[in-house]
Amino acid sequence: MRIRSRTAALFFLLSLLFACSTTEKKEKADTYLKPGQYNFKFVGYDADIDNPENDRRSYYKVFIDKAEEGRTTTGLESQEKSFEAMLMPNRHLVTVEKWVLDKKEGRYVKLNNIEQPKPNYVYFTLPEMKSTKDGAAEFTVDFRRD
Repeated sequence: MRIRSRTAALFFLLSLLFACSTTEKKEKADTYLKPGQYNFKFVGYDADIDNPENDRRSYYKVFIDKAEEGRTTTGLESQEKSFEAMLMPNRHLVTVEKWVLDKKEGRYVKLNNIEQPKPNYVYFTLPEMKSTKDGAAEFTVDFRRD
């Protein structure tokens, strides 16, 4: 049951923020998120922590296209931890590893494969930007966090 909950939390929280339309639409209000310093954001946490005694400190290592790109912020397993990056338009593979604080050893250790969130990867395509003659840019949103 814990693995299913982790899987659901991982995919629910894997927020892929792609830039959005910057062209004005008079008939409809702009409902897209505005581009910022990143166009990809991963957010992870455990949704099934039912006892504060079991809530360990943790973080996720983030690999993009099989290269380690960084790690999330650190916090309790039940707290949101995030990682942001600016990626080039292309198809990407994102893989994560969960690390937890081992109080006995006094350091963070990688969870064994059985305890890692399943699945721990996702493929996605970051679309190219389209622009018009007047210089306005248009982006598409594949996934976004509401």
